Amino acid sequence: MKNRGIGYLSAFLTTLFLWNLLINSAWAADSITPNSVEKAVDDIMSTELEKLHIPGAAVVVTQEDQILFSKGYGYADLERKMVFDPAKTIVRVGSLTKSFSASATMQLVEQNKLDLNEDVNSYLHSYKASQYQNIPFNLHQLLTHTAGLDEAIYDINSSTRAGVLPTEQYLSTYFQNQPPIRKPGIQYEYSNVAFGLIGNIVEQVTGQGLNDYFRTHLFQPMNMPSATLELPLNHPELAQSYQWKHGAYVKQPLSYINLPGAGALNVTPNEFSHYLITHLNQGEYEGKTVLQPTTVKVMHAQQFAADARLDGLGYGFFRGQLKTGVPMLWATGEIDDFISEMVLIPSQKIGIFVTINSADTDTLLHGKVINTIAQMLPAKPQAASQSLARSVTQVKLSPEIEGVYQVDTTPVHGWGKWIRILGSIKYTVHIQDDHTLIVKGKYPDQNEATDKVFQAAGDGLFVEKGGQLKILLYQEKGTWMMIAPDSKTMKQTTLWHRTWTLLVSYAAASLFFVTTLLIWIIRYVIRAIRKTNNHISSNLAYIALLNTIFLGVQVIYGNNQMVYGYSAWYIWGICTLPLISALIAVWVLIVNGTKVITGEKRARAAGKIVFAILTLLHTAYLFYWNFLPFHYS
Repeated sequence: MKNRGIGYLSAFLTTLFLWNLLINSAWAADSITPNSVEKAVDDIMSTELEKLHIPGAAVVVTQEDQILFSKGYGYADLERKMVFDPAKTIVRVGSLTKSFSASATMQLVEQNKLDLNEDVNSYLHSYKASQYQNIPFNLHQLLTHTAGLDEAIYDINSSTRAGVLPTEQYLSTYFQNQPPIRKPGIQYEYSNVAFGLIGNIVEQVTGQGLNDYFRTHLFQPMNMPSATLELPLNHPELAQSYQWKHGAYVKQPLSYINLPGAGALNVTPNEFSHYLITHLNQGEYEGKTVLQPTTVKVMHAQQFAADARLDGLGYGFFRGQLKTGVPMLWATGEIDDFISEMVLIPSQKIGIFVTINSADTDTLLHGKVINTIAQMLPAKPQAASQSLARSVTQVKLSPEIEGVYQVDTTPVHGWGKWIRILGSIKYTVHIQDDHTLIVKGKYPDQNEATDKVFQAAGDGLFVEKGGQLKILLYQEKGTWMMIAPDSKTMKQTTLWHRTWTLLVSYAAASLFFVTTLLIWIIRYVIRAIRKTNNHISSNLAYIALLNTIFLGVQVIYGNNQMVYGYSAWYIWGICTLPLISALIAVWVLIVNGTKVITGEKRARAAGKIVFAILTLLHTAYLFYWNFLPFHYS
């Protein structure tokens, strides 16, 4: 009798489970329609485009193997009053190109032409990648941004087609000047060079240019005739991008990039959605096999995470969850003030692509659109999404974890190291109680820093209260580290290394020289008017003048020209001015040191010595941050 009761119960539960699956599937199919999506997206665009100062946008939603919804909003080109048409308008999708490079790599893995675990140098012929402590890195590590490569900023773009460097030439110079900075395979750090190198490996293995390979093996099978890695600058349907400044839209210049595999793709939104359809249908598009089903599964799976409980990333996709708790795959791309985001929801075979032609508000609009569409889909049960939570008695937070955490995404070697002074992404951590943190920062799909509550889930993991975000706190060599919700690795930063401190110290030194120069000019004018012979040190004026000129040109030219590379006049002219001022400072030290020893005008000489010492310290500061022609690192 007891066994029969158990049998009845099992049959009932099985029936209930199957019934729920049937109901959920039917509900999912009916819950999202072209009309429901259009109404929801129209409501957002009717207010947000103007509010966020975005000239134009396009949204494409796919379901199963077709486009469910596609619509453009506003203007792709304000000057020509060209409307945003997702079927015709060509947009730059930036880093979404990386997912295509990952797919190309996996095609070659399928053909046994590439091995994910092989030293990349076995595929490079005209140059070799430098290594960290003679430890080779592989394609798996490149695909997961864990190869330990230094950030590339300098000369990564060109303002003209003629100025574009062959990828091999760029990478050869890069590896000579910027060797890897950490052991491969241990830490995620987003890397454009990694996917630029991946693209070049595809070229060297196949003997085809990357654009040609993409056209033959990706664009043609997925029916993407508009897609190209070459900037179609004179194409009448190419969208333009803008920034909102002083109450008006300012058109932005378009650039060419030296690492096409990292972000050169241009394509219409509708055709981009074919890529989403392919990945949501086991690698097949309209009967053509682009990738094997097992390959797609591998690309979507967690290939790296600092902790297995975090979402982590696959190959060409980041893993995450919608606000409703449903698992998703996503990636964003930004270039020349275009910002695009793609989302795959495999459980519902739904794909979403959102693109805009203004970067002032980051992905705020994208997040609103994606979250609105997500609300139309079945939600994951709340209990499951909160399954990581533990009782408060199981954890006790250390006060040491409080503080400011910053991400270092600037180069360690070469030009651009000093960009760290201008600021970086930061999160501030405060303990609310023994199991709760208040973490302030700029979270994904938000335009400004906000506070969020995170509850301890054990072993350094914290889960957003009432949400899906996660962070991980851990110690590395005595320093507290944090894995942010977007997988960025952040380090707890002392007061002396925080952005504000660095910026103030640099600004104070610069202001010192500018002020000295102004005082000298005023004194010189007064002396000329009064026709007196009051002593004014010309050496100090020369030092102040040289450093003021350097500061002005560096701010006006150096900051803006970084990604395009510097001219010789700037490197060997402007950047040597602080060195010349240091030589003058040494002379001032020698002359006035003698006066102090002999007792001649000791007070005045002491003041000049202090000035010279400050000059030398400032030059050393500039040397450390790689402002000068000769770099500290």
